[in-house]
Amino acid sequence: MWCATSPQLDGLGGVYCENCDISPLVAPADEAGWRAEPGLPGVLPYVADPEAAARLWEVSERLTA
Repeated sequence: MWCATSPQLDGLGGVYCENCDISPLVAPADEAGWRAEPGLPGVLPYVADPEAAARLWEVSERLTA
């Protein structure tokens, strides 16, 4: 519900939300430690990659056409 109503997200897109906040991106150098500690906040950078999102959108359009 927070993601749908929070003014903090006005005008923002392409963010990943968790625990009523915008998730921080995990730096590649910190990925191993992040994966070893379940429950740490954050997401890997590919989650918010606009180029990957565009490719996924194109594939989705082709598959549903």
